[in-house]
Amino acid sequence: MSTRDPRSAPPPPSIFDDSADVSSGTFQGDDSDSPSSKSQRKADVMVSGVQNEAGEMAGKTEDKAKDMTEKAKGKADEVTGKAQDKTKEMAGKVEEVGGKTQDKADQGMDSAASGLGQAADKVREQGERREGAVGTAAAKTADTLDSASQFLQNKDTGQLMDDVEAFVRQKPVESLLIAAGIGFVLSKIVR
Repeated sequence: MSTRDPRSAPPPPSIFDDSADVSSGTFQGDDSDSPSSKSQRKADVMVSGVQNEAGEMAGKTEDKAKDMTEKAKGKADEVTGKAQDKTKEMAGKVEEVGGKTQDKADQGMDSAASGLGQAADKVREQGERREGAVGTAAAKTADTLDSASQFLQNKDTGQLMDDVEAFVRQKPVESLLIAAGIGFVLSKIVR
């Protein structure tokens, strides 16, 4: 049996060596029938098979992830749709309640306009029974109450609130005096 001196053996081929034929898996000077080359080929086939299986598994995993993503997106869209439906439903209910409140406010304004018209008639009656400055003041007050009644009949609540707000901002002192005067006159009439 002959022993080879390891120092005299040629170095193993490397992938950077020009003598290596990487595409065929063999190297120059390689004995393709040797047991080590057969083992290498088996290992290469096994690695290739494992790589193929890993690729297939990765593809399946990717497909499952896409399916799960699509299902999650579908559920999110469904929940979003339901939330939008509920929001629209609630907005409709709020609008309905707002409409009812507006109707009641308009009815209250109509009642107030009617009350002012009746007050104007009573003040006018009382003024006609009296002569002089009291009769003249009563007539002017009756005319003012009458025009206020007409004003309320021709406006809805939204318009009236806008007008009153603008007037109070422009003339706050006058607004207070008018409110006090109307309160005083109405208290005298109701007695």
